[in-house]
Amino acid sequence: MFIAIGLMLLGILLGRLLRGRSWLGALNRCISPAIMLLLFFLGVAVGGNEELMRNLPLLGGKALLLSLAGVAGSLFCAAAIRRWFRDFPPVHGAEGSAQPPRGG
Repeated sequence: MFIAIGLMLLGILLGRLLRGRSWLGALNRCISPAIMLLLFFLGVAVGGNEELMRNLPLLGGKALLLSLAGVAGSLFCAAAIRRWFRDFPPVHGAEGSAQPPRGG
């Protein structure tokens, strides 16, 4: 994992150093097909792994549960924040309204 992150950071650094080169445009056109090939070969590797294919329903169920829990948590937090901010007094002058009178 650290090797993959290190290679990505090295690529970012190299890309910044080589910015403006004419051959980088050709490299950009090759990126999408290369990613598609990598995804295809990843699918071939997953399909060829008997243990992974045997456990796929269990893994898919866990992934679905994690996804639904993440969405539910996000909705809960959004509702709680919305309710919390609804109780705050309006800010005067923020939308072009008149400033409140000063003093007492």
